Amino acid sequence: MNKIELQSLTKAEHGRVDVFWHEDKAAGMARTLYHRITIPLSQFKLDIEGETKAIDTELVFDWYDLDLGERYALNGLNLTHEAYPEAEGSLMINDIDNWCDVKRLAIEETAPDEFKLTGELIIEFEEGGLAENTSFSFETTMSAERG
Repeated sequence: MNKIELQSLTKAEHGRVDVFWHEDKAAGMARTLYHRITIPLSQFKLDIEGETKAIDTELVFDWYDLDLGERYALNGLNLTHEAYPEAEGSLMINDIDNWCDVKRLAIEETAPDEFKLTGELIIEFEEGGLAENTSFSFETTMSAERG
């Protein structure tokens, strides 16, 4: 199976954190406020099925039920999957949604609605048959999307 050296191919760019309400009465889910973090990656090229493709994608960390008193009081949080097992992390490549096991997603507030984000992930490419699983670490910034 191929190996994608994602660490040497791309870097995390400025992202955003936003919130959304979700309720599913049929499943017994009460109306809950969730957080989503989206981090674009710089474009990179990848050989897929014998063809070189330009990849535009982003890391998405979703369904975080943080139960915060203030929606963007994120300073000091570390959003690992161990601490938040119901949350999801993914990276879409070639129409395959690749699960990301979040080992570290540390947030530091640098200014109002501005944050430094440090992450360590295991991207599970094997499940979709794309490549071997790989680790990916990053440091970037993100802004709160209010509105």
